[in-house]
Amino acid sequence: MNNLLLFSIGLLLGMIATWMFELILLTNKKLRNRYYRHHAIFFGYHVHHSTYGLLAFCLSAILFFMDRESSLFWLASGVGIIVVHTISAGKLVFIEKQKQ
Repeated sequence: MNNLLLFSIGLLLGMIATWMFELILLTNKKLRNRYYRHHAIFFGYHVHHSTYGLLAFCLSAILFFMDRESSLFWLASGVGIIVVHTISAGKLVFIEKQKQ
């Protein structure tokens, strides 16, 4: 598949998936209370869902070294996830110290 097309599809899919995730959390009161107001804390740190973008980068690197064409798709998906989360959060953040 054409590399530009593969990258574009991955980028759009990552952006749409993240936008839908955030929209569902904002519109569903039960999920909003569970994940936005009382988010999971790991050892005193709040892990944001933009971290999934980093996981997509790692998967992309593994697939790249395995010489798979899908590595570009996963790289673009990770970029899409991080871009939408950065826009919605107003800052680039993956993990932050939870305020006590």
